[in-house]
Amino acid sequence: MEASSRGNNYVKKNGVWKIVNLDYYPGSLPDEADEKKKIVNGARYEKSVSTQIVSDRSNYRDLPLPILRNIQGTGIQRKTHESISSALEKLKFEEYASQYRQLNYCREFYRLLVKQKFSKISGTVQKRVGVVLEQMTSTAIALEQFIPPMRQTLREICECLRENEREMIGSKAMRRKNNDLINNCSLRLNNFDFTEKEDDGTLCLMDLPKECLINIMKKLDQPRDVINVSLTCSSLEVIAMDNEVWESMCFHHFNDKEITNFVGHMEFYSVQWLDVFKFCFKKSKVRKTYCYGDELVVCDNCRGVYWRRVGHDCPVVEVPPSFTVLSPADFLHLLNL
Repeated sequence: MEASSRGNNYVKKNGVWKIVNLDYYPGSLPDEADEKKKIVNGARYEKSVSTQIVSDRSNYRDLPLPILRNIQGTGIQRKTHESISSALEKLKFEEYASQYRQLNYCREFYRLLVKQKFSKISGTVQKRVGVVLEQMTSTAIALEQFIPPMRQTLREICECLRENEREMIGSKAMRRKNNDLINNCSLRLNNFDFTEKEDDGTLCLMDLPKECLINIMKKLDQPRDVINVSLTCSSLEVIAMDNEVWESMCFHHFNDKEITNFVGHMEFYSVQWLDVFKFCFKKSKVRKTYCYGDELVVCDNCRGVYWRRVGHDCPVVEVPPSFTVLSPADFLHLLNL
């Protein structure tokens, strides 16, 4: 049984999660890894390097997976007595915020934290939030992904900080420094330009026929994904708004009864499926929310909060594992603020 995070591979041995020992430094690296050592930063191997350099597969060290325990209550009444800094540290939020799978979840959490609770958190946590937002900005620019949502998030955070400046904890100098840091991140994203694909004569997505593009779009199961595709260019916007795409989306998310309530009196060929989706989404009691690459979940057995894709070492082994997903808003509500 394996799991991975931060570029490291976790392996469960004898009921204990372990990770390959990466604490190598010049002079302590085994002789067998000398050749590989030269590949990384010339002659230095750092902890943060995600490349696996393993000379002896039996060389493991115990490393507990990130988890937040001592959760009280159930459902919307869930609470933790941990401070926010302690909770974020135990879940490795600062490290995972720069990872591809967790970045979008962390981005939404920090947006809600600033908009709803920023006046209640300490100056130390405020500074850490600014540092994490800078890390996320650098990651988004390096990956050339998540640029529009990061721009929107930083825009909202800047407005919130201006409106609630007098209510925030901390000195004016610290607030000014945080504002400058976030404004600088926003400026970097606003000045960012995507790298254009070189014209090498090979086929690209837009060379496909319209029917193929529509079929590709119908494979997307989340409305936000379709909307994001439509924002890339005018040609894909036309494809994304095609009636067939939203017909497929409707029947994926809603049952026949919910759809019939809206289209029962219409001629089938005249139905505008985007309007049907909006109506059904508004009326549906069970809404399928946007799925993040990774998200926090609470174990139904041991009541620990952990990252779904990373996993955790559950002490309750008598029953099958199960969990409940925590949205960023749910996790914020769970914190002791």
